[in-house]
Amino acid sequence: MKKLLPGFAAFVLRAIAATMRVTTDDRGGILYKPDHTPVILAFWHNRMFLAAPFYERYCQGRTNYVFISRSRDGQFITDVARRFGVHAVRGSSSRHGMSAALTALRKATDPRSDIVITPDGPRGPCYQVQPGVLRLAQASGRPIVAVDLQLGWKIELKSWDKFQIPVPFSRCRIVLSEPIVVSPEAGEEELAALGVRLAAALGS
Repeated sequence: MKKLLPGFAAFVLRAIAATMRVTTDDRGGILYKPDHTPVILAFWHNRMFLAAPFYERYCQGRTNYVFISRSRDGQFITDVARRFGVHAVRGSSSRHGMSAALTALRKATDPRSDIVITPDGPRGPCYQVQPGVLRLAQASGRPIVAVDLQLGWKIELKSWDKFQIPVPFSRCRIVLSEPIVVSPEAGEEELAALGVRLAAALGS
């Protein structure tokens, strides 16, 4: 039974995503553009529910590498994500972060590959950008595109991240920010300012 759960979960995600009435605001210029410049896609941890099916729909022709924790829950998420063609990089900002970042950079060499990260994951605080995403952008030279998934009707769990589950047939607005570039010479003050800018672009 446990082996069937990831496939069933992927089916449910696709089914709910198919009912959503979606509008997009693509300021980053990446949707339906498989040849766009490789980027780091960032979204809050509590918006994970629809991330994979929407990437599958709007970023066809591209691959992505997602940071997923090495916990037991992380393994389940990895098994589900695999159904969407998502490549998991096991690690997080709190544990094995550097090795995960190096693995992502090593694997994501294809010009049609993106790196996906939740800047406040895996344990929060909620809606607080951790420095890992900015350091990764600085080291890789990839711009960050913030993805704000705004759900009309949703169920909000009482978890640390206030995880959001969309109600079928509700509205969803996807807003992608303009690319946020982190200079190789950026110091702590500039990184802090970019973190504030990224958090604002991600919404709440």
